[in-house]
Amino acid sequence: MRLLSTLTALVLFGSLATFSQTGSATLRWAEGAPNATSETVNDNKVEGLKTDDANVYASLSDIKDTEYNRVWIQISNHSKAPIDFDPESAILINEKDKTVRAEAPDKAANSIQKFGEAKSQELSSAHCTNMASTGCQPTNAQMQLSKQVAAYSSQQGQWVRDNAFPHKSIAPGDEAKGYVYFKKERKKANYILKIPVGGQTFEFPVFAENKAPSYD
Repeated sequence: MRLLSTLTALVLFGSLATFSQTGSATLRWAEGAPNATSETVNDNKVEGLKTDDANVYASLSDIKDTEYNRVWIQISNHSKAPIDFDPESAILINEKDKTVRAEAPDKAANSIQKFGEAKSQELSSAHCTNMASTGCQPTNAQMQLSKQVAAYSSQQGQWVRDNAFPHKSIAPGDEAKGYVYFKKERKKANYILKIPVGGQTFEFPVFAENKAPSYD
């Protein structure tokens, strides 16, 4: 009876986790699974996986008018040892098995600001219908929009820096949260988000619209 109970438990758990030869596990989020949670916060789906050692929550959303998506992650350490987490170890894998790697917050922030600056300069340039005209100037509306775009992209870049998930060791009984950033692809896509935490890999199915930036 004890052997049968053990085998039954392994079969039930096997639908949620696979094990390597070193004993590390991959846990996959599945609708209705006993260790999986799901809720909607501010129109974004937040998925969670719970184990005896850690609870991990994740949610993907768009950073408006930028070339980046953001993934909010929260990790709670329920084990008796510290958990070291490198946010740049998280990856997205699309339906064609292409890997999208997390980008360093400073690199993402700088890219967002440079894109905004380029768009701002474009908007402030004169758009003349008469190419022979020498007195062509941008309109007040164009200049105003140009300033708004520059300010907005600067704010977005700083937000990315300020809200990034830190590379840190999470103490027993403690939790950490923040955002990890991924460059958008050209088309909407379904992904598997993989988050390595404390010798385990937590996997979540996520969807991205991958909306191109627009300041129209």
